[in-house]
Amino acid sequence: MKNSYLNCLKKLRDFRRSLKNDTDIKRGKLYFTWIKDKTEKIRNETDENYIYNNLIKYALKNYKIDKYIYERLNKSLKAIVKNNYILNNNNYIFNNTNISKENALLLAKKVLLKRGNVVWIDFGFNVGNEFGGMHPAIILKNFDNELFVLPISSKKPSEYKKIEKEFNDGKITKKECEKQKNDVIEILQIDKIYRFKDMTRWTNITRMKKVSILRLNFNGTIGKIDGKYLNIINEKIGQEFFE
Repeated sequence: MKNSYLNCLKKLRDFRRSLKNDTDIKRGKLYFTWIKDKTEKIRNETDENYIYNNLIKYALKNYKIDKYIYERLNKSLKAIVKNNYILNNNNYIFNNTNISKENALLLAKKVLLKRGNVVWIDFGFNVGNEFGGMHPAIILKNFDNELFVLPISSKKPSEYKKIEKEFNDGKITKKECEKQKNDVIEILQIDKIYRFKDMTRWTNITRMKKVSILRLNFNGTIGKIDGKYLNIINEKIGQEFFE
């Protein structure tokens, strides 16, 4: 243990000394931040109440259940909401920090962290062209302690930029521009995420991955995409991986 620790410190010192220009220093700062956050996540793994405590402290408190969501819950979930929330202006607001662990986790899985909802995930430090950092992600499936998610980016894909340049240069029509965008199987443009800032975002289905729920930013906004996007994602997954 001691040798491993000392060797690790030596490598970190050597890496720190190698950072010369602004780009290296910026990346180094991200790397050291990632190490700090990764260490904290590893420590949290041993805390069996970490998820429960953060649900109460942040997620349940911040997430308002509106009438539309409430009416679509089953009888048992409605009872849990009525016992732990207060109704205010057609929104159910969490007000019971003594909610049982079982009920808190059930609400998380069936209401807050369900398929189609969008949450903030820390994807960690990226290597090369890997997807990294804190980004919103669409939940495709909830495995209790793990989430199968599709990351979302606010950066327009290079494929779209190339097609739009051809349109702006007058080489293709607007109709052909839209057709070519739709033909890029792995990319999906998302025009709106409910509860998020209004802006266009994109997702790449090849970046789907399963992550630990410990990577969730419990204090982050929880949004939702329209069902039509889930249908398109399903179609694109079939085209990309099974045709």
